[in-house]
Amino acid sequence: MAAPCEKKVYFTCLRMLGNEQDAQDCAQETMLRAFRAFESFRGDASFSTWIIRIAMNCCNDFLRKQKNVVSLDGLQEETGYQEVDRGKGPYQQLEDKERMRLLYAAIRQLKEEYRQLIVLRDMQHFSYEEIADMLNLSLGTVKSRLNRARKELCEILRKHAELFPFRSV
Repeated sequence: MAAPCEKKVYFTCLRMLGNEQDAQDCAQETMLRAFRAFESFRGDASFSTWIIRIAMNCCNDFLRKQKNVVSLDGLQEETGYQEVDRGKGPYQQLEDKERMRLLYAAIRQLKEEYRQLIVLRDMQHFSYEEIADMLNLSLGTVKSRLNRARKELCEILRKHAELFPFRSV
């Protein structure tokens, strides 16, 4: 039987790496590292915060070793992350699929530290405090970097204004 947090670890790795096999490898490595380091878990943060931090470190190590671009294009097919609403017409379904493809491509273009924040906050829905604990950053740093990450993501997506209409600020 899988550990309760194993699914969250896997999806964190998948969103960071964009490849199912690499995510499985990193998730397995995360669980192994957590098992080996369990004695060092002090309980200062929640267990899920602690193990997701290990997963993020494992993903970062993997990316440094690979020195390649993360491909998130296959995320929808691999995970079923977003199902197409069958009530929508074919044009709307195609538009939704293209919007998701462009969004993941844009996330892939972000610097690693920004991609981490987008994944943890906007995709995994961790609190700012949990993210600060995971990444060993101050709460203010998390908020300011996340703000910059979102602005950068919006700038990338502005090239596709027909699919991502933004209000003027």
